[in-house]
Amino acid sequence: MKIATFTLTALGLTAGTYFLLSSNKSKPMPVPFYTVARVIDGDTFVTEEKQNIRISSTEAPELEQCGGLEAKKALEKLILGKPVYLKVLFLDPYRRFISLVYTPDSFVNEEMLKGGYSYYYRTSPGSIGEILNKAGDEARNNKRGVYSQKCTQRKNAANPSCSIKGNTRNGKIYYVPQCGFYDQVEVQLYLGDRWFCTEKEAIKSGFRAPSQCP
Repeated sequence: MKIATFTLTALGLTAGTYFLLSSNKSKPMPVPFYTVARVIDGDTFVTEEKQNIRISSTEAPELEQCGGLEAKKALEKLILGKPVYLKVLFLDPYRRFISLVYTPDSFVNEEMLKGGYSYYYRTSPGSIGEILNKAGDEARNNKRGVYSQKCTQRKNAANPSCSIKGNTRNGKIYYVPQCGFYDQVEVQLYLGDRWFCTEKEAIKSGFRAPSQCP
């Protein structure tokens, strides 16, 4: 079965134990559902059974980073007060169940990526990976969420005098406007990148100049 074709219809909600899982190619079958106790951030939540669930193949900003609070609110809207179906892929070292997450009306992993509330992180096998990768590309191409001007910047519109770019992708490196490829460097605030006003400020924060731009 392809998960993209699944439809979920609530069954036995008074008992609190099952969804009815169905597709065009198989008979309906009962599967367990869960109730969400609280949402921690844009990619992690806790069920009433005290299970920590991590949404697979997605990475949401930390709450203090650009888009972090928006991601948490988006996930709350998708899953709070609804029965949640989990396809657990594995248990990570932090004892979190890395999962594909569904409600009766959405594939949560895909919706979070499509809205730009999280970005595609690591890969999923087969058609699921294609679906999630496509959702992430759609958000990027349409500059939604973390890919918007609010969180992904090449110019510091809010404070043009602070134009030094602090980038965290390959270690903590800062780029001054005189650097030849400065214009191509993005400040991705949702990943912890920063703007600095002076080189001294960048160095004090643990950033270094790139070897290509002495």
